Amino acid sequence: MLRNRVLKESAGKAYLFEAPIEEKQDIHLVVRQGDEVVGTLLLHPVSNAFVQVKQVAIEPQTQGKSLGKNLMIYAEEIAERLGFSTIFLTGRKQAWGFYEKLAYQELPYEYQEDQLILKIFKKEIRQPLSRITTKEMKTNGRQ
Repeated sequence: MLRNRVLKESAGKAYLFEAPIEEKQDIHLVVRQGDEVVGTLLLHPVSNAFVQVKQVAIEPQTQGKSLGKNLMIYAEEIAERLGFSTIFLTGRKQAWGFYEKLAYQELPYEYQEDQLILKIFKKEIRQPLSRITTKEMKTNGRQ
């Protein structure tokens, strides 16, 4: 299983042999090449506005071919269509540059969990209604 090889093993965590029950309501996205899964990502709804990206894994032999970038862009499109305004994620140190290139903003602190150095990133994917000005409401968005 891709998640075990790419994520669990490198973090020194126990392997998964079936999908965790807490992921039942998550949106599971995969990238396939033929019959093989070479990329995976979960969208975990946290509230009506926020969704968390979790378990991003790309097969090491396919990295550098924009699969991860395209998977993240697709996840953002899905999240926006579902009505979420903000995506956030916890990124491993080796992936920080990847998320920054995708316009994710880092929160100003990092932390360590087991062997991993992590940082939280977020991205506004849709303008929340609270940011619409009175002028925009009166003019229906026209200037």
